[in-house]
Amino acid sequence: MSMHLSERQFFALSLSGLTLLLLALYFGLLKPVFDERTRLRQEIESKTHELSQAGYLMGEAPLLRQKNERERDLRRRLEEWSELTTLLATFREQEILSTRDFGNIDYKEELYFARLRLRRKANEQEIVVPALLGMQDQIDSDDVARELMLQLRSVETLVDTAIEYGIADIRSIDPLPPLRHRAGPAEDLYMEEYPLRVIFEGDMQRLYRLWEAMFQTNQAMLLRNVAMEKTSLERPDQVRMTATLSALLFVSDPAGMSAMEVDPTERVRPRGF
Repeated sequence: MSMHLSERQFFALSLSGLTLLLLALYFGLLKPVFDERTRLRQEIESKTHELSQAGYLMGEAPLLRQKNERERDLRRRLEEWSELTTLLATFREQEILSTRDFGNIDYKEELYFARLRLRRKANEQEIVVPALLGMQDQIDSDDVARELMLQLRSVETLVDTAIEYGIADIRSIDPLPPLRHRAGPAEDLYMEEYPLRVIFEGDMQRLYRLWEAMFQTNQAMLLRNVAMEKTSLERPDQVRMTATLSALLFVSDPAGMSAMEVDPTERVRPRGF
């Protein structure tokens, strides 16, 4: 039995077969590819969003803005450091003192003239100061000459201030071992502290001047502790004050310190007497 298809029927049958073949090709070959492409695109978009939220995916402009902001913050911090060190530095010539090496002879010569000058100045203002200023005469080597020289500079600053402000008589001066302060991952030395334990005697009104003097540029000293006691029952304003005062010497250029790489709000452990 033979089948005779009309032209229309043959065309419809051919079209149906071609359609079935295309559908088979699409679902068997193309759809898995399209689905994988869609999945990859969604994954890329998701990862891109995560990176953007985390700040790892930025164009050149945001990176430049971030760089400029950090440079401005660094300049601001360096300016603040310069202002603070100028305000708090005890010594007028701190740049010279922080870099110069002193020898045995240098110290002995400076000690002799300091004692002579301050004794004369104290006598003129009728202020009592220790004749030897609490400083030792003999040193064994040049290794400790710089430390002793800076202790002497601290004593000179204190005695000059006491005389100029008419603070009180100084009964004793005892230089204490210096403290060295470090900061940053590399433990950079940025400040040396030269403490003095001092006993003043005088009336309370004059001793109050010490606090005023401690805030003056090139006379500033850190007050670490203080204790007071009366010295007379008849005159209650007469007191003896024992205090530890520290001279501060800033020794480093902060621009090259590793501390500038860390969070400036990080707390440090207090040290000292």
